Amino acid sequence: MNVPVAYKVLAWIVGCSTIFVCVAAVMLRVTDELSWWNQNKDLILVIDQAHGFLFMGVLVLVFVLSRRYSWEPVFMLSTMLLATIPFVSFWAERRATHAIQRAESPAAGPR
Repeated sequence: MNVPVAYKVLAWIVGCSTIFVCVAAVMLRVTDELSWWNQNKDLILVIDQAHGFLFMGVLVLVFVLSRRYSWEPVFMLSTMLLATIPFVSFWAERRATHAIQRAESPAAGPR
């Protein structure tokens, strides 16, 4: 049961950064100019841009895993879509991990 570590780690980083980016977007609009959020707009922008690139990496990894483990297109697309929703993205990662573990189990037979 060797779930690709790169996918798990990247999915968690992207999930956490999704939450941060959503919170930052709200806080930038509802706080005054002296708040931490507004004084660190440049840092938030860098994190936001890094999140975008990392999210593209997650999409590529989901696609690669879907080909490797013969996922149905609906499962692949739903995993990609669920990765965009804060907190739900963690469930999507677990769901994909369980699918990989089922595919790699001895009872699953040869691929």
